[in-house]
Amino acid sequence: MSILIVEDNLISLKILDINLRENGYEVVTAPDPKEALELLEAIPKIKLIVTDIMMPEMDGLEFIAKVKANAQWKKLPFIIISAMSNKKTVKKAIALGCQHFIVKPVQSQQLLKMVRNILPHQRLIIRSKSQNAAQMGLDMASYQKICTLFGEMLKKELMVLEKELGKGKYKDFSLNLKQLRESATTLSAERVLDVLDDLDSLASEDGKRSVWNFTKYYELLLEEMKLLHNALTISVDL
Repeated sequence: MSILIVEDNLISLKILDINLRENGYEVVTAPDPKEALELLEAIPKIKLIVTDIMMPEMDGLEFIAKVKANAQWKKLPFIIISAMSNKKTVKKAIALGCQHFIVKPVQSQQLLKMVRNILPHQRLIIRSKSQNAAQMGLDMASYQKICTLFGEMLKKELMVLEKELGKGKYKDFSLNLKQLRESATTLSAERVLDVLDDLDSLASEDGKRSVWNFTKYYELLLEEMKLLHNALTISVDL
């Protein structure tokens, strides 16, 4: 599942993006409502929209109204983030079906609490760096080194998987799945672990093996590994 952020201020957009990604969420971004509508068409797994109100050409309330008018998207939850906190604006947002409103400047913990309440069962790409560091008993500098090491390992495994999928292989990949699982477990990379569990189940069901099934799950593993690698890169860069 993805979270769509719609924000025309590039600094605010980047802050929201980093906060959510660093806490394990998959994020797509749009600098304006027009591009956001295009992303909604292209990415069916978007499950939450975080949007500003004051934007050129089409403001946030107009954007919400367009989304809600589409039967495919009308149940999508919104978090409105804006410097506008007057009663009139809030009432309009509520009338459109939006119950979640944050006044700028955004406090990270307030945003994360709201996202967790809206998406309580969202599986994380990776647990937040502060939680991981505390769990491992490491200071932040040491944790960053762990992220760098895992990121380098993951990059090599990604290259292997992409190459072998390109050759049409579907089962006997030369991935180090044991090492990948151990590292993903240490960092609580839940989504990668879910796919690895599915592959283990598939491999144990001798009578149900098929090229299509293995290809499907390895392609999904590739996608999740890329997301994890991106999340690790963000963690290292912070």
